[in-house]
Amino acid sequence: MPGMSALPKRILVAYDGSETAERALDTAAQLVGYGSTLTVVSVAPDGGHSMRGGFEDARERLLRRQVTATYVERVGKPADEIVQAARELDADLVVIGRREPPAEGSVSAEVVRQAPGDVLVVR
Repeated sequence: MPGMSALPKRILVAYDGSETAERALDTAAQLVGYGSTLTVVSVAPDGGHSMRGGFEDARERLLRRQVTATYVERVGKPADEIVQAARELDADLVVIGRREPPAEGSVSAEVVRQAPGDVLVVR
């Protein structure tokens, strides 16, 4: 099984505006290196409301670190949409926050099980 490269080239971070998502965003920003891309994905549950305001918070947070990103909004089951976005972007690394206490069937646990590549879970 191949190991994770020293610097991932395509990083996907799941962001929902929560405290753990902010820590995941900060961690992903630290991992961005020369030639890397960062994509911030937000998932609104079916029938849920959009995260557009949350993207502004994420964008400002990243710009303070001088990190640029692409922002993608999806609708559906969060874990499935995050994994699908990782596949479509051919992400080397998915960064996601974990709420405390961890729950069976949580979004982060589902992403770890389904992701096509490496996953970094931030608490």
